[in-house]
Amino acid sequence: MNKSLLYIAAATLGLAGCGANTISSPQATDNIAKMDSFITQQGEQLLLDGQPFRFSGSNNYYMHYGDNKAITSVLDDAQAMGLNALRIWGFMDGIKHGHSIQSELGVYTSAEAKSSLERLDFTISEAQKRGIRLVIALTNNWADFGGMPQYVRWLGGEHHDDFYRMPEAREAYKAYVEYLLTHTNRYTGVAYNQDPTIMTWELANEPRAQSDKSGELLYDWAKEMSEYIRELAPNQLIALGDEGFFTRPGSDDWAYNGNEGVDWERLISLPEINYGTFHLYPEHWGRHEPLEWGNQWITEHLEAAAAANKPVVLEEYGIGAAEPFNRDLIYHKWNKVATEGGAAGTMFWILTSYDKYAADKLYPNYDGFRVLADGGRTQQVLEAHTQRLLNGAQVDDAVYFAFPIDGMTLSDPEITISSYVVNEQQQTKSVLLRTPAGNVDMLGPNADGYYQASIDSEALGFGEHTLITVATLDNGKRITDKINVTIDRPVTGYEVSHAFDFSDGTLQGWVKEGSWQAKWKANALEVSSELGSPMLKLNLEWSGKNDWEELKLRNQLLPNFKQHNRFAFDLYIPANANDQGGVRPYAALGDGWVKLDVDKYRQPVSELEKVTMNGKEYYKQSVVIELGDISSKVPDLFICVVGDMLPLDGSVYLDNIHFLSATYD
Repeated sequence: MNKSLLYIAAATLGLAGCGANTISSPQATDNIAKMDSFITQQGEQLLLDGQPFRFSGSNNYYMHYGDNKAITSVLDDAQAMGLNALRIWGFMDGIKHGHSIQSELGVYTSAEAKSSLERLDFTISEAQKRGIRLVIALTNNWADFGGMPQYVRWLGGEHHDDFYRMPEAREAYKAYVEYLLTHTNRYTGVAYNQDPTIMTWELANEPRAQSDKSGELLYDWAKEMSEYIRELAPNQLIALGDEGFFTRPGSDDWAYNGNEGVDWERLISLPEINYGTFHLYPEHWGRHEPLEWGNQWITEHLEAAAAANKPVVLEEYGIGAAEPFNRDLIYHKWNKVATEGGAAGTMFWILTSYDKYAADKLYPNYDGFRVLADGGRTQQVLEAHTQRLLNGAQVDDAVYFAFPIDGMTLSDPEITISSYVVNEQQQTKSVLLRTPAGNVDMLGPNADGYYQASIDSEALGFGEHTLITVATLDNGKRITDKINVTIDRPVTGYEVSHAFDFSDGTLQGWVKEGSWQAKWKANALEVSSELGSPMLKLNLEWSGKNDWEELKLRNQLLPNFKQHNRFAFDLYIPANANDQGGVRPYAALGDGWVKLDVDKYRQPVSELEKVTMNGKEYYKQSVVIELGDISSKVPDLFICVVGDMLPLDGSVYLDNIHFLSATYD
């Protein structure tokens, strides 16, 4: 998952080949006893002491700077859930969160920062005690915790992909890798490259090389670095850590056509890469049928890995809290497809736990993907999957509401209710919907497997209601799911509830935030009347070489944010001679991780309205962001302005920035 300024942040399964329908794994009860043995790879399988090994795990990005309780709480929760792997970061470039590993290029100590290396030592030692294997990423594609952008800045490069191209960057990365892998853990006395607790070294988190659509640049870098790491760590596994994008000629789909510079089918064939990784965030990637699209994405990677005779791991996956989908259903189904298809492992994003700074003592749900060991249904679904993956345990048949989901507010006059049955042992005989207004037979399944029924919201009545779906199986057993929804009055329109007119000449709380493959110029944000009325002026540089060159603005001073339903603004971009490139603005909430309407407004500038302002031509794009029924709304919002292969050294303008609230009869 892209966890940088784009933000966007799972352990595994492992059978002998795609299409396997039975599970055989010996390791469930003796993880701790066998922590002195390295995991190995043979063909499509991972092995532990010569026996098939699969892993089920999660990801966590704060283990290298959290306090002792924050770290051990995550590990304790992972152990309680039966997980046997955790993926973490093994880099801290510069000083972040008061910690550092590499404070300056080639400098591995800092008087100004606490040691993230000591935190990593502690995490490894505590994971070993709990029988949890670690996957450690060695750098980041994104700017979080430094990563590739930090190396490029240190070395005076201009483009993200200079990290792969510059000989100095390659040598700097190798020097860091050697330093880390040969480091001796102060708590265990074991060098990192001699510790079986560290199952896998990953070259990077989500590497992309968008400047080379052929995939050759990333392939060449991965080949060199995997061979180098093999020399340093001959007994540990090596993976790339990428998202799984394909390079398939003729496709117009960016995830398949090489647009990201990732040729997954070629990368997995590298001799020193022990298994392929892929990630899965459908909504963040503009896929609005996450269950179906995710099933296909998983299946295609299973097939491609089998063709390469390599294991494959669904290493990150997530459905966010702001997304209108039942993630328990989707996680159940995705993991079923992965397990039965023979994946070596699965790792969900993200297991979090204790945070002493939070009011409720729980690490905040910054990105909306948080999983807690709180006894809820998500934990139960993941634990059942883990037991199937590691022990071959049966998973119960289950029925889920696909739409609406629990806690949702609905206002349409007629509402289509969808349920989905995941059949593990029995087939479905019938599905019934129980409502306060009476019972309704649900018709189906349709071609995608959903059972559906329509209800009249006015007949049901305004207010909160409990809905129950009941599936009767062939053996007569009944299984149920229950949700609470609120039926609201139909929306008749929207009215402006808060607006920014900038007539006072101040920025009114807007500040520049970060950038990704774009640059803020001096005086990044100004109030300007150059186009007529006062508006927000963004001074920037877009190279036009990448399809995602992002700048973020942030405002933490918004009143009564929870009362708003929509957020809107107009974007003005100077016209260019050839109508080259496009834009893809969106918004984000909270700490920038809850992204809204990503790619909804992705358009070539040639399709935008052209307007003349003070004698100059501009492209105009009007953006309306649906805030939805998000209980986690906080007075903190980002406008994310993204250039899409659009060259510009100058300014863009934001006008008519306002919030809207729904009106009713």
